[in-house]
Amino acid sequence: MMFVSAGESDVIGSDKPVTVTVGDNVILPFHLEPPFDVRSLTVVWTCDGQYVHVYRSRMDDPGSQDKNFRGRTSVFHEEMIRGNISLKLTRVTELDAGSYTCSVPKLQSQVRRGFINLIVEPEENRNKGGQTDDTSGAGSRGSIGIVVGVIALIAIVAVAVWKNRRKTSKSIIFSLSIFSI
Repeated sequence: MMFVSAGESDVIGSDKPVTVTVGDNVILPFHLEPPFDVRSLTVVWTCDGQYVHVYRSRMDDPGSQDKNFRGRTSVFHEEMIRGNISLKLTRVTELDAGSYTCSVPKLQSQVRRGFINLIVEPEENRNKGGQTDDTSGAGSRGSIGIVVGVIALIAIVAVAVWKNRRKTSKSIIFSLSIFSI
């Protein structure tokens, strides 16, 4: 992996919103492109004017953080060397919905900020298609089971049809061979 100076990297967010259900955890993806070790710089995450998380002097600065986010945010310190400045937000509430900005003020590039929108769905929508960082796969296993069952049924029907046609064609060939004798 190539590392570059601070003046050559841009902060990249996402043009697609992230959707999460109330009570779940979410990762808001931000990174520097090309990768750059950002550990010595200040990185600030805000949402609609509130300080969500501040990283400076090689450590988190909870004193600058809005009280609504205290104890619920973290960054991937070991990944910052590779330009990963993603933010993890735990125990999401409806108040967390909004437009998030990640900025690296002393970055010398033209793009010092990245943006991402967070959509928070009520808990009753949990099984109605909302995306979260739940990796249990419980919801997808049921869908996979249905797909596998349908494929198996199609295969069984195809084999039955093939066997039936094979018998029919053997009968026709046998009948034709009797007449030719």
